[in-house]
Amino acid sequence: MSPRRKLVFLLLFMSLMLLYLSQFLSNKSPSYSFSPSAPLKRNSVHVLVVSSWRSGSSFLGQIFNHHSDVFYLFEPGHPTWMKFQGESAELLHYPVRDVLRSLFTCDVSPLRQYLPNGGKHIGDFRFFAESRALCTLPACPFFIPSEGYDRSNCFQRCRNTPLDKMAEICGTYSHVVMKTVRILDLSVLLPLFRDTALDLRILHLVRDPRAVALSRRYFPLNIEDQIVLKSEGNNKKNNITISRVMGKICKSQVAINKVARTTQALHGRYMAIRHEDLTSNPIQSLKQIYNFAGLRLTKNLKQWIYNVTHEEIQGKRGFMTFSKVSSNVIQRWRTALNFNSVKEIQQGCKEAMDLFGYLPTRSINEQKNMAVKVIKDEWYQKDNQPSVRV
Repeated sequence: MSPRRKLVFLLLFMSLMLLYLSQFLSNKSPSYSFSPSAPLKRNSVHVLVVSSWRSGSSFLGQIFNHHSDVFYLFEPGHPTWMKFQGESAELLHYPVRDVLRSLFTCDVSPLRQYLPNGGKHIGDFRFFAESRALCTLPACPFFIPSEGYDRSNCFQRCRNTPLDKMAEICGTYSHVVMKTVRILDLSVLLPLFRDTALDLRILHLVRDPRAVALSRRYFPLNIEDQIVLKSEGNNKKNNITISRVMGKICKSQVAINKVARTTQALHGRYMAIRHEDLTSNPIQSLKQIYNFAGLRLTKNLKQWIYNVTHEEIQGKRGFMTFSKVSSNVIQRWRTALNFNSVKEIQQGCKEAMDLFGYLPTRSINEQKNMAVKVIKDEWYQKDNQPSVRV
């Protein structure tokens, strides 16, 4: 066994032991805290946004990031995947789960082993600037309130903040929210639902796979695709195609939903939402999302989500560099993809499309005809959507 693989299995063993230890301690002592500088609030709510690449999860994450009660982190599993690029997604699930569990309880120590320089500063965590909480006072002493939250300024001004400050700031928020595209099997997270230190809720975002396939053409994900297909073999660079990756991702989205529907521990802790509904009916979707997470919807947040889904404003600062008219984006694949590509995606993702309410096009004329519906208005049967616990 190579030294690299030995290290992966060592980290996997440590992940399992840490999870067992955390559950044991939380059962013995409800007030136990993983961060001495930031005691975990007993009423903290933990939300994990689960999705796939190019499905709009970054936008959904910003819906939480803009809320003043939320401590938000973007892709905490990314450092693990980048450190062990030769491993499979199935194996990497476990160290990623360990990192998620620790960060939900405001413990940054497991994250350090995957970061450059041992994670001394938040700048070692590549996506720290996507978090408003890390870019404003008191986390960043160089924040200028008059300029507001701006990710580019944050990256320059706040990168040398000690990583321990992340743990301290995290503990002051009532809600800890993270988003990831690196969980392809929800059953891996089931031990976290039995963890008394967590009030974990899963928000599952899906998107029309044909639109995802189009978006992936403009944003190559070579490393991620190799990891996703690793367990299937024959994953040399020349054999990695969008249709193969989309087939694997679609199967994982169906499996995530199945675990949620058939596992009693997730009853009331799982909510699925389509990207198309979020962008077409943002206010209603925002109410449902915040209700699920136990967050209060403010007038300013209503105005913000309306603006970024209805206006084409160039040059805006912040995470969203410009807003878009969402109705113009949802069905762009119908004119940008050739019909053969559409057929391949529809065949490989048939089960996912049936489950989540995406209708196939059977000819190039149907594809190009915008009067032909490709998305069902109602997509969940009554017993297919677990009730929301607030």
